[in-house]
Amino acid sequence: MLIGVKKRFVFIANSKTASTSIEHSLVGQAEIQRGGGPQRKHIYLRDALPEYDFLFGRSGYGIESFFTFGVMRDPVSWIQSWYRYRCGNKVESPLPAGMSFAAFWALNDWNRTMQGGAPRLQSHFFTDKHGAPIVDYVIPYDQLASHFGMICDRLGIKAPLQSKNVSKVKKRMIDVSPELVEEMQAFYAKDYALLAQIPQINAAGLAKLEARRQKGRPGAVLVSHYV
Repeated sequence: MLIGVKKRFVFIANSKTASTSIEHSLVGQAEIQRGGGPQRKHIYLRDALPEYDFLFGRSGYGIESFFTFGVMRDPVSWIQSWYRYRCGNKVESPLPAGMSFAAFWALNDWNRTMQGGAPRLQSHFFTDKHGAPIVDYVIPYDQLASHFGMICDRLGIKAPLQSKNVSKVKKRMIDVSPELVEEMQAFYAKDYALLAQIPQINAAGLAKLEARRQKGRPGAVLVSHYV
């Protein structure tokens, strides 16, 4: 996660959605970078708000004064990307050699579920505990370059998108039965519901950015942290 205090933005780092590339592009514009490994980097916005109350709790620096955004991927593509990543890269929990995607899905490990058995969803990054969206903009992963460029332009940032943390495993087709696709789509129903709301979310977010630009905003820098 990155927080640009002067430019008034918060980037929420969803996994397997080019978050490392985006952070490399934006880090020079961010006074706060949440570092310390993937578990710290990939924090839900609803969990970040109380943790960064030292900033968002200040008068004039409420979260509503920041442009909050992240990237979301089609859920089936997202979990397939995780499978590819764990198949041959040097990762903390690699998959056994030759494991099929169907076997990986049946494994039902931390990639699919959280402690307690609830589905691990991308939408958790962008919603409150009741599932309501709380971000200003969700970039569709398959349109990343154009949306990211537009956001940077409206924030007044020059940040060419870089390619970082790319899997070293050659991308290959994954054979998935129609039945398994249906099972995955049902499992990720809440993510698909959020994806369907993206046009409305983003329209409101762009209106917010435009209104802020008309006012000629961003504010003074209060803090510079690597936390």
